[in-house]
Amino acid sequence: MRSALHLSKAEVSPRVSAKNHRQTRGGGAAWPYFMPAVVVFTIIVVVPILWTLVVSLFKWNGIGGMKFAGLANFQHMISDPVFRQAFVNNLIFTLLGTCAQMFGGLVMSLLLICIEHFRNFMRTVYFVPCVISSVAISQIFSQLLAVSPPGVFNSIIQAFGGQPHAFLSDPKLALVLVTLIDAYKFAGIYMVIYYAALQSVDQEVLEAALIDGCNWWQQLIYIRIPLIRAVVEVSMVMLVSGCLKGFDVSYVLTAGGPGSSSELVSTYLYKTIFLSGNFGYGSAISVFLAVECLVAIWILRKLFGKDE
Repeated sequence: MRSALHLSKAEVSPRVSAKNHRQTRGGGAAWPYFMPAVVVFTIIVVVPILWTLVVSLFKWNGIGGMKFAGLANFQHMISDPVFRQAFVNNLIFTLLGTCAQMFGGLVMSLLLICIEHFRNFMRTVYFVPCVISSVAISQIFSQLLAVSPPGVFNSIIQAFGGQPHAFLSDPKLALVLVTLIDAYKFAGIYMVIYYAALQSVDQEVLEAALIDGCNWWQQLIYIRIPLIRAVVEVSMVMLVSGCLKGFDVSYVLTAGGPGSSSELVSTYLYKTIFLSGNFGYGSAISVFLAVECLVAIWILRKLFGKDE
């Protein structure tokens, strides 16, 4: 038997080698087809990253000569109180924003599945904030939360005998409000993703569970959510990476204020480069932000990989 197996392997090996050789030749023949994509990706993505990494090692105002500073920009970043506050705010923004968008999108998709009438209308209503620009969304909420003239929220407070409150100027509320408004804008995207995933669940499985006595909640917890688990994991990676790069709503609504209470790493990066003209320090913050996103995604992949 051993000799037969040995002969079998001996006969198969040349065929495998020939097949691998043909595949190698085929891969070489395919190079001209995907080389343009590789060149474009290198120019648009790889070169800017390498250039940013180089600039982070210099002191440069963007116009004059560049002075080599080594790791001084990174050392300054560690001792910078505004950057440390922005980093903490970024973690809160990411944690709260990820939960709000994920659960908001999931709840909206479940409501769409439950209703039978006006489903297309409600789907459009849920998705409208996603197609409105961040500046417009920020201005709408800025007016709703305004003190003078009183917006909707302060008008309701005054109607019940309360005093108007400057919500966006409150250091304790500014970051939470910015995070929730940002979640309101983007939750519709995850509503679409979860709705499509829930619609793909086999109806026969749900009917069998119904016959076995499962109610709606048990179907959701034990059947629907586990079956769309891969979609939830991918959406969580998208959410975390997107929240870590959050910029537009925060900058338009509060510009990082009052003080540094709602400052994010991306808004501080923008101010450092384009308002202060410190390209070297801003590039160091850019490198930190890129590494932060990669580490977060790596941690998520490790967490998801343990359960597979």
